[in-house]
Amino acid sequence: MTATVSIVRTASTLPDAVVSNREIGERLVAGVQVDDEAAEDIVAKVRERSELIEKKTGLRARRFFAPDESPVTVGLELLERLMAGDAWSGLDALIVSSSSTHGFPGLSQQIVAAARARHGDLGAPFVLDIGSNACTSFMYGVSIGASTLEAMGFRRVACLAIEFASRCIPYDPLHFGTSTLFGDAAAGLLLGRGAPGVATLHSVRASSMIDAQTIGMIKGGGMQAASLGLDVPKPIRWFMAGPPVAVGATRILIDEIQRYQAGGARIDWLIPHQANLTRILIPACEKTGIDPERLCASFADTGNTSSASIPLLLDQLVRSGRAQPGEFALLVGFGASYTIGSALLSF
Repeated sequence: MTATVSIVRTASTLPDAVVSNREIGERLVAGVQVDDEAAEDIVAKVRERSELIEKKTGLRARRFFAPDESPVTVGLELLERLMAGDAWSGLDALIVSSSSTHGFPGLSQQIVAAARARHGDLGAPFVLDIGSNACTSFMYGVSIGASTLEAMGFRRVACLAIEFASRCIPYDPLHFGTSTLFGDAAAGLLLGRGAPGVATLHSVRASSMIDAQTIGMIKGGGMQAASLGLDVPKPIRWFMAGPPVAVGATRILIDEIQRYQAGGARIDWLIPHQANLTRILIPACEKTGIDPERLCASFADTGNTSSASIPLLLDQLVRSGRAQPGEFALLVGFGASYTIGSALLSF
């Protein structure tokens, strides 16, 4: 990166509703007609597996947005927090990642429309929605945001991740591994060129390992951005091939960490996508020699919050005061079709 790109501010939002493993298990069997011995066995096995979720994944609970909450209102509130202290006329771009919405006008457009009604000095920002990379979408957004600051001379770029996964989950026993892992969250950061902030970006990277085998391992659709109140059709609700995805994600995370280590990067904090604590994150730390105490992880209490995972963790680290000036953090995202996004920053 040739110009100094700063992370001016961070912000995050977690829903109030906490959903335990037992509660999520009950949601999965709520539609099962217990009218024969086979159905009774399915219900019993789901309840039994629900009790083992924490042991197998490290997940205790997840958060769900309330039925009357909207990605647009959540996103606007997040953007207003990021812009606090800045003139809205200086916001040159809004990039929104979301695995849980699709269609047009996108969330970035809807949030700008809502913001303009409150902030008359808002100009004519570049708007972009990113969703097809699923959990990696936010890191792709950061890469694009940093590039626009350098190439187009933008002053402020807001990158948001807004995830309402709870409305995209299939909730049935056949999709136990997918339905139990995800939670809702929204988080983001404000990028600035040559501006003081909480951290400085030193490098960003976006790539993929897509092939004929990985293309179908993680798939699904979301809410219609133009009609957010409509239910997501069941045939396109999320699917993830658990075991092979866990193996591939662990390999990607290890490879990306080692890529930076081989280049001489100092990694004081690791902020990875929150996919699975016991099967992905901890093994990756062990393999790369990173102290688990320096692993930023919220998975136990939030689950997999898709593209919101990394900005959520970054905001939590910034607000905790644990990161010291001069320390470095590596952000690593991995998602659908084995897309990869990473960034190295210093505080």
